Amino acid sequence: MDNNNNKREKIIIFILGAVLIIAVLSIIAIFSSAIMRLLGFEYESVGGFILYFIIASIVSYPMNLVAGAFPKALLNLDRITRKMAVCMYVLLDTITTFFGFYIVDYFMPSVSANTISLIVLALVFALFGISDVKKKES
Repeated sequence: MDNNNNKREKIIIFILGAVLIIAVLSIIAIFSSAIMRLLGFEYESVGGFILYFIIASIVSYPMNLVAGAFPKALLNLDRITRKMAVCMYVLLDTITTFFGFYIVDYFMPSVSANTISLIVLALVFALFGISDVKKKES
């Protein structure tokens, strides 16, 4: 009986977490949709754009984990300076985010973006993560 309640609580927490993540991504997508139109994004509906944004974030996330870990590892091993790690992080994160969004753009006809728009979007996302590039304290 206690085991069933524990499983039920974990499922509820997982569902609430997933809903919260989707809600946050949706809010970001809604606010950025006006800016994205200026950058050359075209979409049939805001819902389609939100779906595009969520799927592209999910697709690019694994690549971003690898891209972010590489410069941090080199920094922690004292192979590169923090400035070099930040530059490498921005470059790798921009490239991986671009490809994630490009792949989804290719397969989703209701949303289209030009290459420059995707690069700018990817660069903005990369710049938000710069503060994560720091040396671990021993």
